Amino acid sequence: MTPDSRDSIHIGGDVSHSVLVTGSGNDIHISVMARAAAQVAEPQAMLRIMAVLAAPVFDPQRPQQPPTALDLRDEWQHLKQAIQATHAAILLARQTPPTLTELQRQLSPRVLDQGLFPHVWHFSGHGWQQGLLFEDELGRVQRVPVHRLLQALALPQPLDLVVLNACETAATEVRSLVQTLVDVGLARAAVGHPRPVRDDEAIAFAQTLYANLSDGVTLATALQGANRHLSTHQAVLAGDGALCFRGLGKGQPLIDDALPASNLPSRGGIGFYGRGKQLVDMARVLHERRSLAPVLILAGPPGIGKTSLALEFAHRQAWRFPGGVAFASATGGTSTDALLAVLAGALGLQKAEELLPATAQQPTLLVLDNLEDVEAGERQKLARTLERLGEGSAALLTLRPPDPDLEELATARSMPLQEGLDESSAHAYVQALARHKGIPLQDHQCAALVQAAGGHPELLRLLVALAQHSDLQSLLQDVRQRGNDYSERLDRVYAWCAERVDETGRMAWQTLALFPAMQAPAAPLLAAMTANSAQARRGPAELRQSAGVVDFDAQRQLWTWHATAAEYAARHWPLTEDESQKRGLATLAAWQAWLTELRDNEPVRREEQLLAHRPNLAPLLAYLPQPASEAAWAFLQALHRALPAPDRTLALRTWQEDVYRAAVAVADSDKRLADMQLMLGWALSSLGRRQEALAATEEAVAIR
Repeated sequence: MTPDSRDSIHIGGDVSHSVLVTGSGNDIHISVMARAAAQVAEPQAMLRIMAVLAAPVFDPQRPQQPPTALDLRDEWQHLKQAIQATHAAILLARQTPPTLTELQRQLSPRVLDQGLFPHVWHFSGHGWQQGLLFEDELGRVQRVPVHRLLQALALPQPLDLVVLNACETAATEVRSLVQTLVDVGLARAAVGHPRPVRDDEAIAFAQTLYANLSDGVTLATALQGANRHLSTHQAVLAGDGALCFRGLGKGQPLIDDALPASNLPSRGGIGFYGRGKQLVDMARVLHERRSLAPVLILAGPPGIGKTSLALEFAHRQAWRFPGGVAFASATGGTSTDALLAVLAGALGLQKAEELLPATAQQPTLLVLDNLEDVEAGERQKLARTLERLGEGSAALLTLRPPDPDLEELATARSMPLQEGLDESSAHAYVQALARHKGIPLQDHQCAALVQAAGGHPELLRLLVALAQHSDLQSLLQDVRQRGNDYSERLDRVYAWCAERVDETGRMAWQTLALFPAMQAPAAPLLAAMTANSAQARRGPAELRQSAGVVDFDAQRQLWTWHATAAEYAARHWPLTEDESQKRGLATLAAWQAWLTELRDNEPVRREEQLLAHRPNLAPLLAYLPQPASEAAWAFLQALHRALPAPDRTLALRTWQEDVYRAAVAVADSDKRLADMQLMLGWALSSLGRRQEALAATEEAVAIR
């Protein structure tokens, strides 16, 4: 299309709204809409929705009173699903960071000149009768009263629609914010809530509203359908209720979450609570020391929430790192080279040696979790690597005990995490856990659990799971008497759990130690119990129902647990090496079936799954008999077929050497030996070890 061409989208009543298509390739970077525009030919012909989702975590004016937690990540997912389901020409872009200053940039005359000015501004977050709560760049509360918002939004043209999915933005006691936006000409129509709105209801409301609008109905009609999700009030419409979006062409909607590429695990669960001060302090380090490539170190007792805090921080601060965010976990033990390979692979690099140059080219965040599982010598090697991070990049590390080699780095900033959640956040967390598990808890019961656990997240989770037992009060009293020693408190709760489970439950609990990934599909977990009776197959369910030690993730079809649960079992019911080998070999057929099914997944998803379960699968290689049984060969073949080609993966490349060396060691025929030698040569070649690769390949040729 030429710069002076026009395209029309019918917006509201009988008014035809023409969108000028100009834009400039040199200016595209200034706007979230422009970032998304780079992915499609004609974004100017799309309905453009800009979403601002603000969930500040700390209020300097009220440091002892954290803002109410909002699961805006869940709302964003539902909003994306609603737009994707329309199959209409809609461009949904998320503004990051959710600051007022950034909003001014996204609604500036320059964006209008590009032909990318939004039709709809969507705000989700906290509000009050006279304003909205934005975030500042550190995640702190940024109160924006109506008069300041109006001053900031000197728009080059009115927005067609503003949706304020926040409390009291349409309050009737005063001239509401939604009415003001219409009255002063900033919006043709605006929607808001007259009263506080529940988080889950706000999510469903927004999802339905946009689904209805995409069908071409009027705003008033779309709002009527969305209001059915609200139990305490009806959202209010100010301005043109006849506004509608018609003439949207069919096609794939475009979603831009304004975040760089990353392999961060999904937060999942029930949301994130508390730790606002820590999140702000960590963000301040990035903001003030960004030219020094800071290394943030979170150390603290087990179950205190180090991993959760690291992931929340990485998700929130990802916008600072256009080079990407890469995550690697040392769960189950691994080498520094393997961790670096995972990080490099997450950034789309072909060699681990490219990682440091990449961090110098663009700011990149590296997140390394569970480093207590890495040997001391390997941590020294990691420290030497992190010393050479590029300017503007950063690393975030978690481990249990502090590590001198890491903390002595010139750019290291140790941020101990020793305390549990504050009382208010712990209370909200318990309530959310109880809702998630369908357990009715009164406020006084929640308070008792919080007091007993001292805000320790894993203790809270366990106690909520046990909350329906009539003898819980004696346990709470016992736990409270153990003071601030979280390890003793955890051990006492696990001991009480152990008293409640039968023999099959204890057998299932003992089996957890065989799965260092702290998750397992049902079939391998049951196979590792070695008892095949119907009663034994109830073991994991018994462990969940009677003790709350494990959970079942229905979406991923996995049993999951905390590391401390497996550690308790390893201390109290340790398995001998022979028993571990026997149980490990008993899982081969179950893992073979899982690996075979895994092959149906697309390559990226398959690699993610293999990485997640590598700690579970790796120990099995040491248990294989020599020569291998047919069951062992079937497992190895399934693993071989599920693994990507060595030159098509970096994250799994170092492990592939171990896989094929194990296969060579147990090969029971010349053909199998030659095949595995060839694969070993390929794996070594991909690692850049050409001489070793040549020797392995020549040996394969000689055998054949």
